[in-house]
Order: sequence, then structure tokens, then C-alpha cells
Amino acid sequence: MSSAVLSLVVAVVGVCGTLASAIFTQLLSQRAKFEELKHTESRSLAEHEAAEKQRRMDQLRSSYVQLNANDRNYRDAMLAYAYALKAGATAEAEAAEVATARRAQRDARAEAQMVVSTDVLDEEGPVNAQLTVAYGHLRHIQRENDPSIREHRLHETIEILDEIIPMLSRVRVIMRKELGVVDKPPAWF
Repeated sequence: MSSAVLSLVVAVVGVCGTLASAIFTQLLSQRAKFEELKHTESRSLAEHEAAEKQRRMDQLRSSYVQLNANDRNYRDAMLAYAYALKAGATAEAEAAEVATARRAQRDARAEAQMVVSTDVLDEEGPVNAQLTVAYGHLRHIQRENDPSIREHRLHETIEILDEIIPMLSRVRVIMRKELGVVDKPPAWF
């Protein structure tokens, strides 16, 4: 082989190597950019999922707070009304407070039914049922003219309202567990 052919072969190999090097570098660069894009997309998706999970947890916490507060407020308003009736007062302000508390509790419960767990709803259902029974008693008491029947119904209503406190405590335990505030329920649960 002559030196001219050898020089030509070396030159062709050198040019091909240079061109191949540029193409190879470009491919590696594209692959690195693709991997970086995948990593960025993965991180963005993880951040979005974490934000969505936090949003749901905040919504759940808000619903639990509203449900708990409105159950207690409704119960307390009815208890104040019952004691006012027992004392013989006209209790118009207390009756208005019961009506307001009842609407707020109903709204909070309706929202909770859309977002809270079945465990909480199952435990809170009897609370709502007791509140409804107590409200019915108070409505009958308003129309009752016989003082002995009225006194007996007031006593029953106060007992029903007192029974709600431990029930609410059980509901709160489940709520706190679901929110991650506690790992396990207390021993009395």
C-alpha cells in the first residue's frame, strides 16, 4: 500500500471518527436531557401528589373540626334550652340558638358525608340520632301543658343530651387516629 492510500485511509478514518464523535456526543446529550426531563417530571408528579394528599388531609381535618364543633354546639344549645325550660323561662333566645345550631350541624354533617370515612360516619351516626331524638323531645315539650309530663320529658331530654358526651369522645378518637394525631386509641376506647 502506498503512502498516499494510507494517508487517505487515515484521513477518512479521522473524518469518520470526528463525525461519529459528534453524533455520539449528541446522542449522549439527548439521552441525558431525556433522563433529566424524566426526573423533573417524576419530581413534579411526586410534589403534585404530595400537595393533593395534603389538600385532602386539610379538607378532612376541616370537615372533622366542623362536624365535631357543630355536634357539640347543637348539643350544648339544646341543653341550655332544656335547662331554661326547666327553670320556667320563656327561653326564646335559647330556642333561636337551637335552631341556628341545628342548621349549622346539619350543614356540617352534609359536608362530612361527602369526605369523611365510613368509620367516622358509623360512629357519628348514633350521635346524630340522639341529637334528633332530643330535638324531638324539646319540640314536644314546647307544646306540653301538663307540668308533670313536661318535667318528665325534660329530665329524659337532659339524660339523652348527657349520653352524647361519651359518644362524641369516641368519634373524636377515630377522627384523631385517621388524621394521624394518635397512633392508637386510648385504653378506654
